[in-house]
Amino acid sequence: MEKQLDIEKLKYPTGKFVPASGFSAEVVKQHIAEMERLPADLEALVKGLSSKELLYGYRPGSWNIKQIVHHIADSHLNFHTRLRLTLTEEKPTIKPYDENAWAKLVDGNNDDLTSSLAIVKGVHARAVELLKTLNEKDFAREYYHPENKKDWTLFWLLGLYAWHGKHHLEQIKVALKHKF
Repeated sequence: MEKQLDIEKLKYPTGKFVPASGFSAEVVKQHIAEMERLPADLEALVKGLSSKELLYGYRPGSWNIKQIVHHIADSHLNFHTRLRLTLTEEKPTIKPYDENAWAKLVDGNNDDLTSSLAIVKGVHARAVELLKTLNEKDFAREYYHPENKKDWTLFWLLGLYAWHGKHHLEQIKVALKHKF
């Protein structure tokens, strides 16, 4: 059981996502600030890593650092699309995707992180600009996730992706420390 707990801590170094219990303008500001910092924090963390270091995982059998960086770009592109769909359509149904299959594609295993870092930087600049204009009513707008069979609000989505960025930054730090 001890081994299982260690693996779980490696998998979720910041803990699992726990959404805020209710809307808070202060929490929104905090999450937007986290989203705004992510591109620079990510770039600083992976700058100058060698091809060997990019292969380090955060636990045995996990994605490696380069897959994590490319995944953040893929995932946060989906965040941006979901945000925009939810603001412009009435409770849209979003399209789930197989993140593990995407991580196996050739562009998800490229040692050159430049394009994915640029995607994260651009997507976050656009999203942050938009997020700063939203009000409580906007954050209450919902989308439907067919895989979860649930409706989610934009407030929940913002919290999830603020956590998501920190979660993967910490996984990269764990990978650099443990070199799995």
